[in-house]
Amino acid sequence: MVSISFVLGTRPEIIKLAPIIHEAEKREISFNIIHTGQHYDMEMSEQFLESLNIPSPDINLEVKSLTLHAQLGNMVEKLGNYYKNNKHDIVLAVGDTISVLAAALVSNQNNIPFGHIEAGLRSYDNTMPEEINRRLADSIATLHFAPSDRAVLNLLNEGIEPERVFNTGNTIVDAIRIYSAKLSKRKTSQADKILQDVKGEYSICTIHRVSNVENKENLLEIIQALESFRGYLKIFLLHPRTEKKLHEYKLYDKFKQIEGLHIYKSVNYMSMLKLLTDEKCQLIITDSGGIIEEASVLKIPCITIRPNTERPETVEGGVNFLVRPKALEILQTIELILSDEDIIEKMKIFTNPYGDGFSSGRILDIIENKLTKMIFQSPESYKFGSKSFYLIDIQIPMKTASLEELYGCTVTMVYGTDGEPLPIPKKLEKGYRVKLTL
Repeated sequence: MVSISFVLGTRPEIIKLAPIIHEAEKREISFNIIHTGQHYDMEMSEQFLESLNIPSPDINLEVKSLTLHAQLGNMVEKLGNYYKNNKHDIVLAVGDTISVLAAALVSNQNNIPFGHIEAGLRSYDNTMPEEINRRLADSIATLHFAPSDRAVLNLLNEGIEPERVFNTGNTIVDAIRIYSAKLSKRKTSQADKILQDVKGEYSICTIHRVSNVENKENLLEIIQALESFRGYLKIFLLHPRTEKKLHEYKLYDKFKQIEGLHIYKSVNYMSMLKLLTDEKCQLIITDSGGIIEEASVLKIPCITIRPNTERPETVEGGVNFLVRPKALEILQTIELILSDEDIIEKMKIFTNPYGDGFSSGRILDIIENKLTKMIFQSPESYKFGSKSFYLIDIQIPMKTASLEELYGCTVTMVYGTDGEPLPIPKKLEKGYRVKLTL
């Protein structure tokens, strides 16, 4: 039987791994949970474990608050010492944090397969530590569990072997499906308290990104936008970093006096889900990544205060709107979203690109059925000693497998007749352009 080691360290990782952990329990798969301690605050971490009914971590590395490079070094050392003496069939981690990068590096160093959940997300913004983390994790991973077609194409474009890439969907959809059904039976006292205070329609605001809150000018612009926005009551879930900077910049008094603003500490996932699924929730204003996915699944318009996103499907679909941290841009976008009938209609017909809510089962099916065939070995099949790439045009329809057999190659990318990249199909049509690896 397969043995899995789950590595997690932050709130989004806990939420997205929860459905897989529960599915592993159902299948009686052997596993352990290692908490790096990256989110060491009880409000940011332990309450999520409790609310999602996840077993307590078997190991807590207690890395706590350090600079990013010190966090990484500490995690690598502690994880390395553990995996040196405790072998598992695979290590799984989700996302783009320091915890994920540490898990990937240490797995490789100890010759343990690493599975990256949420592989292939790209913002192509190398000023973001998260972008570097996910790129490095993908370059190391044995198995890539991509959340969307776009993520699959990103991985293939970077030369990842197609047989290691799987579009499983995003486990956040699993979490919404599973925990929404339990809302009426689970304790949601945090959300209940908020909904008692906030009687009318509301927006949910979460701002924590370093580029926004550790830049006084940007943070002030966001505050000014919230001051001017009077359409809905505003529920602001205050991240510890944001609170610290508001006090440091002497902006907290100005912030708390915003008309219609209700400020709360972070809430657990069940309470967050209750706030998101309540019919009075009309808008999300954020600079986070995960809540964008939840907004797309629940069809809530979302304003993201960032110049780019690793989830472009949501922008293309018309449910997520990128803005700079400028008060006027934020306000103009809010007004557009709430008044433009085309946007409102597009929201209604939008199809979430992240799967059907059963990603966890697919991930475990792949691990149970294909892992032994995916273990990295030194390649001996490259014709010229390393990969060589060739482009050919398809003249007659044929099966992809037949083309690979004919040329003794691997199809690593397919472009349609319009020149756009496609997930590798089973059948190649006339006019397709194909990249081969020999």
